[in-house]
Amino acid sequence: MNLILALSVLLVVVLAATSWHFMRVARQLRESEERWKLALEGAGDGVWDWNVPADTVVFSARYKAMVGYTDEDIAAAAEAWRNRIHPDDRAQVDEDVRACLRGQVGTYSNEHRVLCKDGSIKWVLARGMVVSRTPDGQPLRMIGTHVDITGRKALEERMLHLANFDMLTGLPNRSLIGDRLQQAVFKARRDKTHLAVMFLDLDKFKPVNDNFGHEVGDLLLKQVAQRLMASVRASDTVARIGGDEFVVLLSSIEQQSDATVVAEKILQALQQPFAVLGHTVEISGSVGIAAYPEHGDDEKLLLINADIAMYHAKRAGRNAYRLYAAGM
Repeated sequence: MNLILALSVLLVVVLAATSWHFMRVARQLRESEERWKLALEGAGDGVWDWNVPADTVVFSARYKAMVGYTDEDIAAAAEAWRNRIHPDDRAQVDEDVRACLRGQVGTYSNEHRVLCKDGSIKWVLARGMVVSRTPDGQPLRMIGTHVDITGRKALEERMLHLANFDMLTGLPNRSLIGDRLQQAVFKARRDKTHLAVMFLDLDKFKPVNDNFGHEVGDLLLKQVAQRLMASVRASDTVARIGGDEFVVLLSSIEQQSDATVVAEKILQALQQPFAVLGHTVEISGSVGIAAYPEHGDDEKLLLINADIAMYHAKRAGRNAYRLYAAGM
């Protein structure tokens, strides 16, 4: 009897010690997880914790504040989170998440847009990893963060715009038109189609700056850009490559005469007087045309030959266009 009592007491002590040990480990894990989440929150990250089999997600207060929602607004279902992703970004997010769940990548990372409660859109950098799997590798739990990168994205877009567009007119610049022309030549070569490049230089532009000042000259260039855009198709490109020089890319034409029709339309548009800051300004243009593949088989040669043809138009008395010819 004493032996049974002793064994019972020993069992109780062992169970109590074991229970206390598991409770201590669980408490340490909770405290560790809370510290981890607190550290991420302090860094400005929104934290999410996804129970994969149940398909439920717990969002941190920081994440909810980031998108403007409260506890009552956000359901625990993962689909509620997915529905706030911009429709154009969902497919890539789904693909990246699946790759992480399958173990194809160690960590999930994706930049995408989210729809906020007030209707605004924010860019976020989402990172995550699977922290628990079944013995056969099925994902059980995935945790991660969302960081607001809207400011960084706006700066990147601004820098990209400055690198590719003319600051005065908003038209593509020399760099961007070169890239578009290169792509257009590649496509025309592949599809065995035709295109044309037009080099335009304004006539009598220098006297405008001399007589009325550079402010009038700048505003005139803006109006010229608008008239050029109105003279071509939406699929074509008008670029300002410097000073009073413009390039027009007709990305697809049936024959060279299609380009001359556009050139005539442009010259007629420029002949109409411009009203700038109370001044009536009259100018014209000289246009050179080079067609692919007749006048060049790459973008650099086409631009050179269009430029040469433009100078022949100027020598012919200006306010005219010329097609490139070998004799030039």
